[in-house]
Amino acid sequence: MPIEFLFIGQLTFASESFLSYLSEHDYKVTVINTSDWAFRERIYGTNIPVYNLYEDSKIHAMFKGPLMWYRKALLYGVAKNLGFKRDRLCRIIDKTEKELIYGNWGSYGLPEIGMAQRFHVPIVYEFLTYPCSSIRLGYKIENFFNKRIVNKLDGRVFPTQRMYNYMRNVFGIHLGENLLFSECFTEKFYYRRRLPLLSAVDCQPHVVFIGIDDRDILPQIEEVASRKIHVHMCNLNQVGWASRLFSSAYANAREGLIEERAFKNLGFIHQFNRFNYQEIADGTFATFLTQFDACLVTYNFWRTSGLYRFSNSIPQRFSMALLAGIPIIVPEGYLQGCEEIINKYEIGFVYKNYIDLKNKLYDKSLLNRYQENAIKNAHVFSLENNFIKMDKFLKRIIE
Repeated sequence: MPIEFLFIGQLTFASESFLSYLSEHDYKVTVINTSDWAFRERIYGTNIPVYNLYEDSKIHAMFKGPLMWYRKALLYGVAKNLGFKRDRLCRIIDKTEKELIYGNWGSYGLPEIGMAQRFHVPIVYEFLTYPCSSIRLGYKIENFFNKRIVNKLDGRVFPTQRMYNYMRNVFGIHLGENLLFSECFTEKFYYRRRLPLLSAVDCQPHVVFIGIDDRDILPQIEEVASRKIHVHMCNLNQVGWASRLFSSAYANAREGLIEERAFKNLGFIHQFNRFNYQEIADGTFATFLTQFDACLVTYNFWRTSGLYRFSNSIPQRFSMALLAGIPIIVPEGYLQGCEEIINKYEIGFVYKNYIDLKNKLYDKSLLNRYQENAIKNAHVFSLENNFIKMDKFLKRIIE
């Protein structure tokens, strides 16, 4: 009989891939979407029903802005302690069949999971990132609110040994099962063919940045471009928050082209249009990435006072780069979980500074080796090749 599987969390590209695959392998999946935007009624290409927890909800206005998680944690904590049973989340959970509840993300998804623990159904939580705060004081507040919820989980999934060690030190987590399992995608998301390298035309390196925090990363991108390295990134007007946060120099971009004053080194900075879910799910996006020499994975590390969020996690932009079988490059000392994968499989490199980055990207024999290894090892990270470990773990939780 299929396992009744209730997912409570944010629907990302990877979670949609994961849930779709579960539904094809003896899991009957239902979704409660906790994102701040309404999702379609079913996951694309499946019959998996989706309930939007905060659709048309007045209370969700409290969960917006930089302090959204803290307000949510307070609200759900009070509701749970006062014994509220008829809130919207409880009503939806109450009417769904469930043998196992599964959540994911980081602190943002834990308040809802804490409320779901009242139903005495086994719960597994996948920590994609933890802690979520990038300031040290934020760590203490997160850990205070999350300790009871985390320790009561029946199962926890961590992407790296570093995160597991961090959680052991902070929470103890002596009860329940734990699994090391990094976020991954099904083969459908992988590249379909290899495109000719852009560098074969102009003999200059071309790297791609696939994050959507372009505003924070622009100084790094400009530094890279000043070394005669082409950087390709998503159109600034399509990253979601451009119209609200970008200065007029960026917001005045028209028809996919930025104005010349917006960037330094404009000839080495290029934009591409954002891909939709269907284009990502059918391998179109991964195929597009194959024309680049490497994928740059970075964040604005210098604006933070705490780096555990970065060193503990494997960000989705890293997981998506694996779909293309291209080398991945990261600045040294920040994304340590990513560095371990890169070094183990020799599918890219870390760089100490921009001169080091330029020297390595212009070293054709070195880059060729990383490109060959990236192609050879790409499917090692597919969900198909790793699912048996997760499947056994979930079934052990409900035994």
